[in-house]
Amino acid sequence: MLFWLILGVLLGAGALMLRRNPNIKLAWFDWVLLAVAVLFFAVAIENYNGSMGELEPRAALFLLVSFGLPGLILSAIVAIRAWRSNQKPAKAETT
Repeated sequence: MLFWLILGVLLGAGALMLRRNPNIKLAWFDWVLLAVAVLFFAVAIENYNGSMGELEPRAALFLLVSFGLPGLILSAIVAIRAWRSNQKPAKAETT
């Protein structure tokens, strides 16, 4: 129960920061990718806790990797896209 409360507070704070910062521009599909990544992270953590509660550490690590890695990849894609959209294009020199 505490996990979901902390997750909700962190998600709300992160969404407010992304929404109110004018330097970070995200397209609509970036928001969808972020939502899917958060879903993957939540499933990974919940499956890890459940498997460790049932004393299955091998299954817990397998589920953590199989759900956490796609979430990490999707988050990295959105972070790189946000970072690249914030960069100013280089001026081409003509001589």
